[in-house]
Amino acid sequence: FLGDPYLLHIRVPEHIGTERAISLLKTNPNAEYAEKNGLCRPFVIPIDPDFYKQWGMRNIGQTGGKPDADIDATDAWNIFTGSPDVVVAVIDSGIDYNHLDLQANIWTNPNEIPGNGIDEDGNGYIDDYRGWNFVSGNNDPMDTEAGESHGTHIAGIIGAVGNNGEGVAGVCWTVKLMALRCGDVTYPVNNLINAIDYAIAMNARVMNASWGWLTHSQSLYEAILRARDKGILFVAAAGNYHWSMPELDNDKQPVYPASYYLDNVLAVLATDYEDKLNPFSHYGKRSVGVGAPGGPITTSGIWSTWLGGGYGFMSGTSMAAPHVAGATALAIGKCPPISHSQLKSRLMAKVDVLSSLKNKCVSEGRVNAHKLIYDPAAPNAPSNLGAVSTGWTTITLTWADNSTNEIGFELQRKDPGMPDHAYLKSADAHQTSIASVNDWTAVAGQPFFYRLRAYNMAGITGFTNEVNATIPVGTPEAPSWLFGVWEWGWGAVHLTWTDTSNNEEYYYVERKSEWEVQWAQIAQLGQNYASHYDPGVAGDTIYHYRVKVTNPIGYAYSDIVPVYVPWH
Repeated sequence: FLGDPYLLHIRVPEHIGTERAISLLKTNPNAEYAEKNGLCRPFVIPIDPDFYKQWGMRNIGQTGGKPDADIDATDAWNIFTGSPDVVVAVIDSGIDYNHLDLQANIWTNPNEIPGNGIDEDGNGYIDDYRGWNFVSGNNDPMDTEAGESHGTHIAGIIGAVGNNGEGVAGVCWTVKLMALRCGDVTYPVNNLINAIDYAIAMNARVMNASWGWLTHSQSLYEAILRARDKGILFVAAAGNYHWSMPELDNDKQPVYPASYYLDNVLAVLATDYEDKLNPFSHYGKRSVGVGAPGGPITTSGIWSTWLGGGYGFMSGTSMAAPHVAGATALAIGKCPPISHSQLKSRLMAKVDVLSSLKNKCVSEGRVNAHKLIYDPAAPNAPSNLGAVSTGWTTITLTWADNSTNEIGFELQRKDPGMPDHAYLKSADAHQTSIASVNDWTAVAGQPFFYRLRAYNMAGITGFTNEVNATIPVGTPEAPSWLFGVWEWGWGAVHLTWTDTSNNEEYYYVERKSEWEVQWAQIAQLGQNYASHYDPGVAGDTIYHYRVKVTNPIGYAYSDIVPVYVPWH
C-alpha cells in the first residue's frame, strides 16, 4: 500500500480460511493487528420513480403505516440484487412480456428457435420461446384483461427490473420470469399440473402459486411432489377471505395447494403496512410458514406492474407470496447450491418476529430479505473426505466439518468418462466433527469420484480432497452375529445383526415356529438395515429366525437363532 508499506494484503490457502488465518496472525508479536479484507457496497435505493409507493420493500411511513414494516429490501440490495441464472415460474394468468419494466427479465427458452414451427428441444411444446399458454394450447403466455393483470402484477413484485428508471423495482432486480398462463379468474387443475411439469422440465428453481381452493387434488399434489424431487421450492398464497372460504384458519379448513404437507411447499399469509395480519388473510399456526406484505385493500395496497405497460394496486395473499418468491430468488442467486429444504427453513428462521403473527404461522414473523441473504463470514472448508461402498446403490461419504456456520454442503460427483465433476446433491449442515451423506444413485461395478465444499450466504469454500469408491459386483456377504430377544415393552421379538456386506440390495427376515417345517418371509428391508421387530408371534412358543441378504448377483444366509416367546 502506497501510504503504509507495512500494511500487507495476504491471500491465505482455502483450507486454512480467513478466520483461522486472522487468529494465527494475532498471535504473532510482529503483527500489530489482523483483519479480513471486507467488502463495502453502495447503499442502494433504486431510481425507479414509483419506488416510493412500494412500502413492502421500504416502509418509511409514506402511506401512514409503521416505518420498517417491510422486507428490508434495500438492505438486501446493498448485498445482492439478483442473478439471471435463477428461473422463477409464474404459474398464473400470464405475464405482459412486453412491459418495459419486465421485458429484460422475461425467461426465454435457450434451446428453442421462435416462429419456425419446430420443437427443437423435444419437450413437446412447439416454439415455446417464452413459456406456454395452457389455456389456448399455444406459445403465447400473454396476460389478458380477463385475467385482471393478476400474473403481470405478481411478476412485477418478484422481478420488475430494478434501478432502470422505469416504474417499480422487484424484490429480485435480475431474474428470469417464466410465463405460464393457466387461466383468467379460475385455473383448471389440468392446466396447473401441465404448467408445473413444464417448469420442472425447463429447470425452474422456484414456483409462485397465488391461487387455491378447498378441494384436495391428488394429481396436483403429485405434480408438486415431482417438483420437490427436482429441488424446487413451491411458494403458495395462504388464501383470502371469501364467501366460499369463510374459515380463515387453514389448520381447521385446509386451503390447497398451500396446505399440502410437503417440505417444498411454503404457505404465505399477508401483512399490512403496520405489520399487522390483514383481516382478509388466511393463517395457520401449523400450516402457514411466513408472512409478507400483501395489503390492505385500499389505495395503499401493493403497487406493481399492470397489463398494457401500466401500474396499479392489488391486495391479497396473492401479493404476499411473490414477495417471498422474489426473496427466494435472491437467496438462490447469492448461494446457488442451497436446497429447497434449506431455503424453506432459512426463510422461516430469518423473519422479523411480530406480535401480530403470534400463533398465526409457524415462524410467527414476516419475511426479511436482508436477513435471508446475509451471513457475517464464510464457512471454513471441510476436509478428510472419505467414501466407502455400503450397498448395491449406496456409497457413504464422510468428512470433517470444520465450521459451525455453514448452511450446507455441496456434493459433486464425476462418473467414468466425464470431463469434470457435476452437482449431485446438497447436504444439510452438521455441528459435529464428522458428517455423512449417502449417494443413492451409484451403480455397482464402476468407480465414482467425489468432492465436497461448504457454503453459506457469505461464500462457498474450496473443495475437499477427491475420493473414489466402487460398489463391488458379486454375491453379498452373509450377515453375522444374528441375535433375537423378546422385548416386553415392544410386545415383539427384537432381531439385530451385523451388516457385513457392502453391496446388498435387500434383507429378508424369515421365521418358522418350532412345529413348522417351511420358512416364511416376514419382512423385506432395504440396504444397510441391521434390526427388525416381529410382533406377529404367539406366546409360549419357540421361533427360529434367519436373515437372507440379496442383490441381483446372488444371496447368502445368516446363521439361525432360536427365540422363546413367553405368554403375553
